[in-house]
Amino acid sequence: MIKHISHKIFITVFILIALHATPDGPQTSRYTDTIHSFVNFGTFALQKGYRSHIDILLLNNSAYSVIPPGIPIILAPLYFFHKMLMRLIDIPEGEVYWSIFDILSNVCVSAPILGIVAVIMFKTLDYFTNDLVKKLWIVFTFIFGSLVFFYSTNGIWSHVYTMSFIFIAFYLIIHQANGFFIGLSLGFAQMVDYIAIVPISLLIGFWIYLMIQERNYTSLLTNILFLLFGYSIFLGIIMYYNQTITGSVFQTPNSLFLKQLNQEESIQKSMFMVPSLGTLWGLTFSSFRGIFLYFPMTFLFFGSFVKKTYQKNNIILFCFIFFAFIFVLNASYYAWSGDVCFGPRHLVVAIPFILLPVVYSPLKYIKLLGVLSIFINLAGVSTIPSNNLLINIAMFLYRGPLLHWQDYLYKVILPQYYNIHLSLMTPFFIYLATGFVLYLIWKPGINQQDMLLKDKLIS
Repeated sequence: MIKHISHKIFITVFILIALHATPDGPQTSRYTDTIHSFVNFGTFALQKGYRSHIDILLLNNSAYSVIPPGIPIILAPLYFFHKMLMRLIDIPEGEVYWSIFDILSNVCVSAPILGIVAVIMFKTLDYFTNDLVKKLWIVFTFIFGSLVFFYSTNGIWSHVYTMSFIFIAFYLIIHQANGFFIGLSLGFAQMVDYIAIVPISLLIGFWIYLMIQERNYTSLLTNILFLLFGYSIFLGIIMYYNQTITGSVFQTPNSLFLKQLNQEESIQKSMFMVPSLGTLWGLTFSSFRGIFLYFPMTFLFFGSFVKKTYQKNNIILFCFIFFAFIFVLNASYYAWSGDVCFGPRHLVVAIPFILLPVVYSPLKYIKLLGVLSIFINLAGVSTIPSNNLLINIAMFLYRGPLLHWQDYLYKVILPQYYNIHLSLMTPFFIYLATGFVLYLIWKPGINQQDMLLKDKLIS
């Protein structure tokens, strides 16, 4: 019997993220092509026959995916294992080969990372409330009722990795951890996403503010050095990556790609610009990329702001500041819509900071909007990304929940490799079995308050 609530949270998140892993994603091949080149040929230059055609930098007779080095490096060990597994079961490189890797990346990397982040969210909420039910609602809405659900299951995306490392660093900061470990977490986030420099800067500023409040200036200087040391490890990797591709440690493939794009087109584009009213509408209330529609818990976030909960403590105040900066950054970004995706994907990094102030909302509203958020994001996970949330909801209501890996299994793998043809495979019994397992994990055995007290004692 699992008695520690943190363990139950981790296992629940791991099971449900792994269950909904998909065999492909709109931008997955840009990462898998680079991983293939990196592991097999020791270079980031794409090999002949690469599958990705999204944001390709052509330079010195070589092609490069316009991505930071983080994801390929993180997933390289898994790909090495995947290669051996595919040889063992005799599956050659091709669609099925890469589909299995996409699923493995979500099961073996995204799912455990999110399990850890969910536990961190649960422990962070201890600062604000002892209400176990409220904390669990917020934790599971965080993972399954937000864009985190889609971007941790639908192929390979950088956003959930960035959010995870940023939130881990935030947790270390409020727990006054050693600066070196904070720097490591921030460095991971930077290596995964160049634009993470903005949330990283915000976190460092918040950390310095908290340290100054303690008036321990000697400790502050020492910890700054430790933080810079931890961060510089990954900064060095980024600079080496830039040098090998662009020839300059300070020029990223992204900036060089945009420069080439401007030379080819008559209209000059800049990475950031003043956001238009259309962009602001698109990121707020539109069915295209509106955060309020894709994540209704945002209403409670702004309700919390109106109630001036930021006056309660510095952590909540920082959450509002963090969201404001990230929203303005996204609205100013030339690719603010995120192309083919589900919801405003560049706001994923702000999701945990949206949810923390929600803790001061009444439980009945958290439950109501939590259920709505879970329904909306389950609709996104069960359907194909579109440019209109209403289309995804309509598809979901018509067809119901869908496990993409199961659909791929009976439509592609079974007919192609085993000559088995099935007309229909329903996920109903899989959901039923999963629900039974989760019931056993969370089976009521003791009073909630006793459980909470025991969890605190163990922690």
